[in-house]
Amino acid sequence: MNNVDSVGPPDPVSNLRPVKYHIPKHESLAERQLRLKRIEVAKWNHEFWSRHNLKFVKEREAYKKCLAEKGISAATADQMSEFYKDFLDRNWKTHLTYNFEWYKRNISIVRLMMNKNIFKAIQWTKKFKF
Repeated sequence: MNNVDSVGPPDPVSNLRPVKYHIPKHESLAERQLRLKRIEVAKWNHEFWSRHNLKFVKEREAYKKCLAEKGISAATADQMSEFYKDFLDRNWKTHLTYNFEWYKRNISIVRLMMNKNIFKAIQWTKKFKF
């Protein structure tokens, strides 16, 4: 199973599963560009969700502390839903920007996958002299 990508357990902060990409023995330029782009996008994604999730946990703990100072020992589901809505409302622009960038980066991955597959198809046709 040395010729496949490996997926690890979820990161405790970003909650994303890291991927170790297989490097083919005779990796073409198109394959290399694709692999490097996938690594770059995964790193960017991991960094975003790590920052976001740390911010969320910090703000959630501050909210619970504020409730505790008011004498509320355990937040109700309604109180937490108010926090979640407020958090999402305050971060909607960040999520919008993230989603736009995520789509842009994935489109570049799709383009590189197409290049790789076209290259492989050309190699295959040369092999069989079509």
